[in-house]
Amino acid sequence: MAKATHKPPARVRYEQSHPTVSFRLPRDLYDQLKEGLANREVTFTDFVKEALDAQQFKMPDIARIKRLAHDKGYREAKEKYQIWCFCAGCRERINITPNSNIHNAVIRLLREAGWGHEACVS
Repeated sequence: MAKATHKPPARVRYEQSHPTVSFRLPRDLYDQLKEGLANREVTFTDFVKEALDAQQFKMPDIARIKRLAHDKGYREAKEKYQIWCFCAGCRERINITPNSNIHNAVIRLLREAGWGHEACVS
């Protein structure tokens, strides 16, 4: 069994405040990056900082993304499943909003006409 190496407390604190970032690149991109950094005499860390500042890097607003997704789903479902009818006067579409006057009138009319499940009204 290998013996655990001892790290001084200062090293532990440094590693916690400066986490490692690692990724793989195709050789051609790696060579291009190394050459570009050498030509500019800049560290990789400084390169990343500069690139992020140039892009005005911001983490995505998760709440905004969820709200947009919810709104999109709501619109699609409303378009697909909303109850509607044509106006008797102008023949334009009327969207029936739940619990509106027209919605309640339709419910009352269907109830008075004896509408129901086929098994219930047969």
